Amino acid sequence: MNPPHTVVAQFLAVLRELGADADSASVHGERLCAACVRVLPIEAAALTLAMPDSRWEVLGAVGGAAGRLADADADAEAAVGEGPGPDAHLGGIPIRVPDFGSAVTGGRWPLLAQWDRLPQSLSSICSIPLRLGAIRVGFLDLVGADPVIRDVQAYTDAVRIADVITTVLLAALTPASRNGGRELDGLALGPWWEQSVSAREIHQATGMVAVQLDSSAAAYARLVGHAFATGATLGETAAAVVARRLRFPSEHEPDPEPVP
Repeated sequence: MNPPHTVVAQFLAVLRELGADADSASVHGERLCAACVRVLPIEAAALTLAMPDSRWEVLGAVGGAAGRLADADADAEAAVGEGPGPDAHLGGIPIRVPDFGSAVTGGRWPLLAQWDRLPQSLSSICSIPLRLGAIRVGFLDLVGADPVIRDVQAYTDAVRIADVITTVLLAALTPASRNGGRELDGLALGPWWEQSVSAREIHQATGMVAVQLDSSAAAYARLVGHAFATGATLGETAAAVVARRLRFPSEHEPDPEPVP
């Protein structure tokens, strides 16, 4: 394993190699995840941010397993709001799951067990909260992470890298009052923020559903609920709303149906 603190230097070196400077606006979620996969003994990584109104947004995912788990189109954890990542975020401590499949089928996360899009091939996951003191940013999912779960030094390295990622993200934040962009816990996200097309559609669809329901609080929940019930991804459901192929009626109207 890496000597103490060497892993941080390696992580920053890989970021620079990938064309990102940890102090600049060129640091994006995909690069942060790619650097994790390069430096840590894992198969994949995914980075998810906690947003207002109990929502989650995927900032990046690299690697097949993590891509399926935490891609904005089929993000099981973000959609149902439960799993090792949300648990780590809410509890403030890393969650190590040696056998993810058994944990899901065993009823640890009942909503995840019902999510048809959840990959069945996921094995070990270590979810680390991204936090600095009382500030909670989100979580880092490390997939195929047996060494991180079982080896003290690998686990320590992973926690150090999560701390670096937290620092990078917080350093890119500006006061919300000076930035009309997206917000995270009262702060506006800096220019490094790059949403995928599906993530932008999800936000647009949430706004459209809020108008249809005359309730912004219920919009995202209804969007997720429809995706869950139909087996579609959140991105597919949002795209249908944006394209006006799907409309959400108010509580006094019938259930949503595709628009002819």
